[in-house]
Amino acid sequence: MKKNILIAGSTGSIGEEFTRFYSDDPDVDKIITISRKIDDTTQKKIQSIEIDYNKEQSFKNLERISELESIDTIIIATGILHTAQIKPEKSIDSINFETFKSVFQVNVFGPLLLVKKLMPLIKRSQGVKIVFLTARVGSISDNELGGWYSYRSSKSALNMMISNLSIELQRVNKNHLVIGIHPGTVKSNLSEPFLRNVKHNIFSPRESVDLMAKVISKISHKDSGKCFDFLGKVINP
Repeated sequence: MKKNILIAGSTGSIGEEFTRFYSDDPDVDKIITISRKIDDTTQKKIQSIEIDYNKEQSFKNLERISELESIDTIIIATGILHTAQIKPEKSIDSINFETFKSVFQVNVFGPLLLVKKLMPLIKRSQGVKIVFLTARVGSISDNELGGWYSYRSSKSALNMMISNLSIELQRVNKNHLVIGIHPGTVKSNLSEPFLRNVKHNIFSPRESVDLMAKVISKISHKDSGKCFDFLGKVINP
């Protein structure tokens, strides 16, 4: 049976590669891409929807997929670490309320609101895999370096949201799965300023997506609520 896939953050480095990956899958019938601007594509299987997490009224655009009978996989690949105005905090002296609010809006509040708006579609589906891109730095037990207050905190909050959502959705349908996945260090606009300090492997977006897709394909109901790395290893809370 053909699958329907939804990818949020489809114009980012990883979201774009997920879109390419599933576009090449003959078992995928339709791909819904969500981003702050319409994807420039001529592929018939791709439907692009414009949504801005900072503008709740833009979520009304999801009405365009009301004709879908079901969804099989939802990948939320949105995230923010820095912008021209936002820098990761090295110490508590650098904390700024507006920065914290902006980072949480993209990394936590927006994804949660998106899932809320998709609940009618999720509930009429037989079993949905919902995948959030998280980060190992959101692990409280693994934190040995400190810093990056807003980003670390937002990913920790996202991980709790994943756990909560998993519990709720499995009460609705045991076949619904919710996980977080860490893509590794990926060469992208998000990571570019920090790559010179990286001592481990740096993936291209395609390498990361190929690895994550394998993890996504293998997860089962016993994995719901957990966070994994790109090799399928559980990340400590």
